[in-house]
Amino acid sequence: MTKDGRKIFFSALLAVLLVMSNILALKITVVAKLPLACSFFVYPFTFLCTVAITELYGHKSSLKSVLSAVLIQIIVLVLITITLNLPNQIDTIDKSNALAVLFGTSSAAGIVFPALRSIIASLIGFVVSQIICIYLYKFARKNTFKGVAIALAVLLGIILDAVIFVLISKVGTIPSNELVIQLINQFVIGVVATIIIIPIGLLVSMHKKEK
Repeated sequence: MTKDGRKIFFSALLAVLLVMSNILALKITVVAKLPLACSFFVYPFTFLCTVAITELYGHKSSLKSVLSAVLIQIIVLVLITITLNLPNQIDTIDKSNALAVLFGTSSAAGIVFPALRSIIASLIGFVVSQIICIYLYKFARKNTFKGVAIALAVLLGIILDAVIFVLISKVGTIPSNELVIQLINQFVIGVVATIIIIPIGLLVSMHKKEK
């Protein structure tokens, strides 16, 4: 794969992972007796993408990829909103209602939207955490070992994203003790995800060295 081809691949993968994360987050599973959104299996790898792009092409390319991913997510949300507001065929009403339930819809001025509070929380968390991850990796890469730089950038990015999302989307809707539990769960998840991502990030950087 050419240099430009790898850049396009990682940028496209970042956007796909972001969109899929927001869909998979709607399903909650249980791991080690802890409630866990299925997006856990996808979303942490968005940070691997930005670290890889920063390592291979520089932080400016990573920032552009983050912006592109956000724009693509917004386009997807607009298309979902249009679909939710199209008239239903009589014999497909149950399926249409299932779609509305799936996306946790809300309404304003007679228009049905996917759950706006969660969407706003997700996008703000994504942008802020990715930017912090990019700049932290850029700084740490010059001042410490590469594995440490990856660990710091990814772990802080995951935790920061979780804190922003939970505080914006959940405050006032769940008891404070449950809020704290969710934040603790997200920290544990962040540590596990970081451990998985570190060797993959090192392999990506080794590939750069070989080139």
